[in-house]
Parts: sequence; structure tokens; C-alpha cells
Amino acid sequence: MSSGTFTTGTHRTPVSSRLGWLSAAALAVALSGGAIVPRATADDFYKGKEVRLIVSTTPGGAYDNYARLLAPALAEHLPGHPTVIVQNMPGAGGLKTANYIYAAAPRDGTVIAGTHSSVPTAPLTTPEVARFDANKLSWIGSITSDPFVGYVWHTAPIKTLNDARTTEVIIGGISVGTAGVDYAILARDMFGLKLKIVTGYKGSNDVKLAMESGEVQGTFANGWTSLNTAQPDWLRDKKIRIIVQHGFKKLPELPDVPLLIDFAQTDADRQALFFTLARQVIAKPYFGPPELPAERLATLRRAFDDAIHDPKFVATGTKAGLSLIDPMTGEELAALVRQLSETPPSVIGRIDGMLKAFKK
Repeated sequence: MSSGTFTTGTHRTPVSSRLGWLSAAALAVALSGGAIVPRATADDFYKGKEVRLIVSTTPGGAYDNYARLLAPALAEHLPGHPTVIVQNMPGAGGLKTANYIYAAAPRDGTVIAGTHSSVPTAPLTTPEVARFDANKLSWIGSITSDPFVGYVWHTAPIKTLNDARTTEVIIGGISVGTAGVDYAILARDMFGLKLKIVTGYKGSNDVKLAMESGEVQGTFANGWTSLNTAQPDWLRDKKIRIIVQHGFKKLPELPDVPLLIDFAQTDADRQALFFTLARQVIAKPYFGPPELPAERLATLRRAFDDAIHDPKFVATGTKAGLSLIDPMTGEELAALVRQLSETPPSVIGRIDGMLKAFKK
């Protein structure tokens, strides 16, 4: 793995561009890791061993599907070709797995985990149950990002997000704690948008049905990949208008749709949105326990990078309908986690206050 470029398929993006959302200090951290490991040493360790990949959900969900896609590819690319098995450890939104990895897992590279995207920030938001230091975990990488977009039905009274400054629009969602509701609350309260937020739907499909029936006029956050897969006709037939993107860079397909974070006018707003939206960038994170030998972590990172860029892996994932958008190296992921860990308590308290006020 080169420290000067990041590879996605056949396209090579300069790291300085790939990490544009990181601070200069975090970027320096990202480019400083990853010692080169003598091949013989790595072969000697992993040959004949079994590596446990613990996933923080029950079988059959998205996190589990990604882990089972990764396991054979990782086995192929780890030197010595160990057996990689997937074990499920659901509970507490990934925190059961993270707490186990931090406190009890062997610290030799034979046990790693794939968990919820909320795990890296959990010590800041729920310190009473997240019993680990995110900066001490051995970050290996993330398979994909999970870009979200907000959109309204074609009959809605607004055409752009700016229109919501003066015209009310009814936004449907599930509950506080889901992206569609949380992002709408922050946008309403920070930027004065006239969003009437209706909650109580059981899932995103129910929100979509409510849009079709006219019960609500839009959703503020839905997965771009999910939309393309489940409702391609909505895009093709212009049944919806996409009004906002939730990420740190625009999707190539939506160059004219604004990013929510670009609406921020103050550092406080930018920090709050950066902290909230980061989950989408680190959508499927993988890590090992603290204090992994440096050469072992470098080996795992190199094998992870090689595995997720392997054409066979990409083809299998695409066929299974799994998004593989902007994966992250371990160095990038560790740098982002460090930057998030430096978020001032006042910023996190502000976010929490807005969400709690909505629930009252």
C-alpha cells in the first residue's frame, strides 16, 4: 500500500484529495503509519492459524453480509493464508463487540471485528456503556461509505433545499436516532428551515409509501445505494427531486445538489455536522484490539486493502447488491477517529440537546 495514493478499482486518487475533510494534523497521522513487514515474518505467524472475524449483528443483516464477503478475501490476501471465520456477537448497537475486543480479545491479530458505524464515536455519546478508548483500537479500514441523500416527491412545494427557508415541507421519518430524523432536526434548528417532521414510521419503506400516497412530502435522509436499487424508476421518471446530500464530498452523479455541511455558517455548526455525518464515511469499520504489534497491524491493513480492491471481491459484492463506495485505509480511519475524539463536549451537548428537545 502506497502512502501517496489511494486506489479504488483502476482509479488512483491522491491522498491529499481523498482526505480533504481531515485536519492537517489528522492527515499527518494518516500518512505516518503502516510499517513494511518482511513477508517471511508474516507468513510464519499466520500460516496454519484461525482468524476470528466478529461481526456486531445477527446473521443476515448488512454488517454480517459485508463480513462474510470479506472473510474469504482476507484469508486469500493474508500471508500464510489462515482460515478466517465469521462469528456473530450482537448487542448494544455494536458496543458488546467493541467492549469485548478492547478488553478481552487476544492481542495478536487473530481476532478482529466489524461493527456498527456508531462505534468510533460511542465513547463520546454514550460513555456509560462504551467502555473503550476508540483511539487505542487498532483500526484496519472500512469497506465502504454510505452516502445519504434527502429528497421530496415531485408534487412537493419546494424544488431546492433553499426553498425550505420560506416554504414548509412535510418530512417523514422513523424516530430520533435515525439519520432521516436526526439530520432533519439539525437542519431545521441550525438553519431555520421550515421542516415539519413527522415520525412513527416503522421503516424507510413505510416512509416511501407515505410519500407516494401524499401523507408526507419527502424524506431527509435515505441511502443513495438503496434508492438506486429499490426505486430506480423514481430517478428515471423524475418522481422525486433530490434536494440535499449528507457527506463530505458530492456524489459524481449529483454535482448540482448541495451538501448539508455547506450550509454551515459557523464553526460550531460545522463541528456538529462533521461529528454527526462522519458515520456515513466510516460506514463499515474494521478493527483489532489495542496494542497489536505494529508489524501485525500493518499486515492486516495491507491484506484488507488488497482484499477489498481485488476484482473478484468487487464483482461478488456488486452482484450481491453491496455498495463499495470510497473504502478507507486503516491509516485514514484512525486519523478520522482521532479527529472525532477531539470534538468539544459543548458540540456534542448541543447535538444531544436538539434531539432531546424534539422528543419532548
